[in-house]
Amino acid sequence: MPTEWAAIRVLIAGLALLALFCIPIFSAVLPPLFDYPNHLARFWVLAMGGNVFYGVHWAPLPNLAGDVIVPMLARLMPLDVAGKLFLVTVFGQIVGGAASLNRAASGGWRLWPLLSVAFLYNRQFLWGFVNYLFGLGVALCGAALWLRMERARASLRVIVSALVALLCFFSHLAAFGLYALIILGIEVQPAIAELRNRRWSALARRMALFAAQFLIPAAIVLGSWRVAEGGISYAGWWRKADLLFSVFDNYSRPFDIACFALLLMLLGVLVWQQRLCIAPRLGPAIALVVAAYLLLPSQLLSGSGLDHRIPVALFVLLVASAAPRFPSRRTAMIVGSLAIVVLLARFVVIESVWRDADRIYTADLAGLDALPAGTKLAVAYPGDAINATTTPEVHLPTVAVARREAFVPTLFAYPAQQPIALNPPYDRLAAAATPFELWSALVTGNAETQQRVSAALSQYDAIVFVARTSFVVPARHCLRPLSVRPTFQIFALSHSEGCP
Repeated sequence: MPTEWAAIRVLIAGLALLALFCIPIFSAVLPPLFDYPNHLARFWVLAMGGNVFYGVHWAPLPNLAGDVIVPMLARLMPLDVAGKLFLVTVFGQIVGGAASLNRAASGGWRLWPLLSVAFLYNRQFLWGFVNYLFGLGVALCGAALWLRMERARASLRVIVSALVALLCFFSHLAAFGLYALIILGIEVQPAIAELRNRRWSALARRMALFAAQFLIPAAIVLGSWRVAEGGISYAGWWRKADLLFSVFDNYSRPFDIACFALLLMLLGVLVWQQRLCIAPRLGPAIALVVAAYLLLPSQLLSGSGLDHRIPVALFVLLVASAAPRFPSRRTAMIVGSLAIVVLLARFVVIESVWRDADRIYTADLAGLDALPAGTKLAVAYPGDAINATTTPEVHLPTVAVARREAFVPTLFAYPAQQPIALNPPYDRLAAAATPFELWSALVTGNAETQQRVSAALSQYDAIVFVARTSFVVPARHCLRPLSVRPTFQIFALSHSEGCP
């Protein structure tokens, strides 16, 4: 097939698959991603330039993809639409990056790398780690550019690769690390060849080109490095194998396991028959990513779940690196048809869950929208609420920041991670009573905690209780119910005599 027709076929098929898997994003008033409502609220603060509760403090943080892009889009369209378009961009970069990298490494356009669509609704996405996934897409596209520009002028290649490295760095630090590993892996084979042939000048030039793109990010890291609190800890080694399943683990455990098993069977058969055909330049990159996955701890200083982020990158890179040779065109058609059936089945499951989430979120948001503008809204939830459930509601109260210009203490505003901060005295108010303490005081009924949080509650106008399962807030004359749903309940706080 001529190259241009192969490219058109891949483009059409890729756009069709992306359009299909983007439908759920627009099926719910809010995508049911754990951190997403919190991110969306922060994007609104950035778009508004801050307010009395939150201040904007830009800094060269390696976690700014959505923080830069969505507020700019929000000046042209509604915030919720801007956020959803950012998610569409994440999907497009991952699938497009996989296809482009496959083309650059193998020399031809193939439908095979479009299998990366199967990994879009991974566990990291359901947690709402969208900046990291955006950065992963940048890393894939950047690796494809690095290969395609191998014979370009050195100055042009340095400029382009440096821009990609900067974009990847500011998207997310973990994605930047992956990009560096992939580029290093790409350079291993030719560097070894030049070393064996003692072409020292060519080897030095290659090393200089590789290092040049990372100089600015390295200078930023060294110039702003602060020792963070925390330690280094590893989960059980069995978790390394278990976490690989996270690329499919979303809503139906039996179905997700079956899909994962089918993928492993397909890859296993292709390897056994020596038909997977990994691109030589990308083989070392896969090995380096695997090594990083095995060596990375779960907790490193203030960063948590570091190794959790690698599986989706590993599987996308594996698909992007392969150019399988099927025994016949008929076999390829059968495999392709089965892949389409599985993808359609996964789409149906995801769409069904997200439509159910829409009904829950619509009712919850109606309660938040009934609050007066400028409300100071406390949040209470138990420790086990921190979980990416089918319809996560823990961070849903933060959308009141944008919808009601409210103060919500659980908005992400960590100076080392986000470009916003709580203004005084609201920073002290947020620290005075955590969601866990408020839950313990008002739902569990812990008398000691009640005394400790009473002063903080006197400064709030309302409180929202959130949990994974149905609960009952004990009746108190200081709490007036505004919206009571099984797992999401809003109460006005009375400050009359006898109340905090």
